[in-house]
Amino acid sequence: MVIQLIVLFLLSTNAANAFTSEIKLLEAEIEALGTSVIWSKGYHKCTRNLYGFYIPKKDMIIICQRNHRRNYAELINTLKHEGWHAVQHKCNGNQAVLNDNKLRAGLQIEDQEVLHDYHPKDRRLEAEARVLAEVPTRSWIKGLRAYCKK
Repeated sequence: MVIQLIVLFLLSTNAANAFTSEIKLLEAEIEALGTSVIWSKGYHKCTRNLYGFYIPKKDMIIICQRNHRRNYAELINTLKHEGWHAVQHKCNGNQAVLNDNKLRAGLQIEDQEVLHDYHPKDRRLEAEARVLAEVPTRSWIKGLRAYCKK
C-alpha cells in the first residue's frame, strides 16, 4: 500500500512538472510578443466562472488562477485561448485565421452554445480562440510564430 502511494505521488509530481513546463513555454512565447501574462489569485475582475481574459488596450492577459483549482490542463487551455486573442489582435489585424469549415469542425457543442452570449462581431474571434486552445501546444506555438512572423 505504501509503495502504491509513493508511485502515485511520483506520477502526479511528474505530471505536474510536465504541465508546469508547458505553461512556462506558452507564457514565454506569449510574452515574447510583448504581451504580459499576469497570474492572479484575487484580481477583482476574476468573477466566479471566469478563467482568464485578454485586455487589448493594456496588451495583457489575466489568468484567474483561483477559478482553475489547480487543474493544469484547464490552465494550459486558458493560456492558449487568451494567448490566441493576443495573436489575433497584434498579428492578424483582429481577424480570424481559420475559415468557417475549420471553425465549425473544431467547435465543441458547449462552445457553440456559449458563443451566443458574445456580441455578433466578436463571435468569430472567440470561436477561433476556443478551437485553437485545443490544438497541441507545439502546433499552437508554430501557429503563433507563423502569424506573428517570429
